[in-house]
Amino acid sequence: MRFLFFLFSLILLASENSSYIAAQSVDQLHQAAELGNVEAQWKLGVAYANGHGVEENDEEALKWFQLAAEQGLANAQYSLGGVYYNGKGVQKNDQEALKWFQLAAEQGHAHAQGSLGFMYYNGEGTPQNYQEAMKWWKLTAEQGHARAQRNLGVMYENGHGVPENYQEALKWYRRASEQGDTTAQRNLGNMYDNGRGVPKNEQEAMRWYELIAEQGDPSDRYSLGMDYMNKRQFPNDGDDYNHCSDCNYFNVRAYAWLSVAAMEGHQLAFAQKTSLRDSFMTSSQITEAQNLSIEIFNRILSANNNP
Repeated sequence: MRFLFFLFSLILLASENSSYIAAQSVDQLHQAAELGNVEAQWKLGVAYANGHGVEENDEEALKWFQLAAEQGLANAQYSLGGVYYNGKGVQKNDQEALKWFQLAAEQGHAHAQGSLGFMYYNGEGTPQNYQEAMKWWKLTAEQGHARAQRNLGVMYENGHGVPENYQEALKWYRRASEQGDTTAQRNLGNMYDNGRGVPKNEQEAMRWYELIAEQGDPSDRYSLGMDYMNKRQFPNDGDDYNHCSDCNYFNVRAYAWLSVAAMEGHQLAFAQKTSLRDSFMTSSQITEAQNLSIEIFNRILSANNNP
């Protein structure tokens, strides 16, 4: 889970705040910042950190973040913490990063709370402290942040700082999964696959794995198709199709996902789907699988066209 929340600082600076820079010229920001306007000081730091309207300059970014942070602006404190953690324009200093994240987190800054939880979880700039990590991640998770929700799931599933609790793990994994967090989706699928906290349910597990594959690349879709093939249960470790109770479900989905990967140019997928079709599938299964593959392909296409 390294760099989980610290990616936020770069993402936040580069995207959420770029509209501020577009609305106000750098010259105007400079004027306001020099007059002591704390918001302008922070936004000017954002401009220098990302090269928005001005040449990128880590030292200038640090200067303006520091001025705004020392006046108590939570966004600036969070940005300054990210600068110290990543060592941009200054020597990397985990203790300073922790200090500024803490100040912003105590003001309710969700990303700072997540970053602070990360540092306590990994023992960076402070002794490792799962209880503190849990405290800060819970605050972030309750504000709807998927990564923090997923991290809580990991802590509850593995008993990190809290008694092992599969029900709580499932709850938090599900919340993160519903927001599209692929790691949470895989963890949730694994819990259904292995019957951890819930009755073993391979079809529910595969539903979550499908969501991951749709968000992934052709190799992910090929892997899912192979997973479906390997899920088929033949009696006595044989390959007697006539006694395979779940082959219809798994064959159809294996062929569909392999077909999608093949449509995207995956050569192994083409070979595997052909072998599956010729050796194990009925004509009705093939028709069903072809229709399903078109549905899946169209969903992926639509998602790619509307990111």
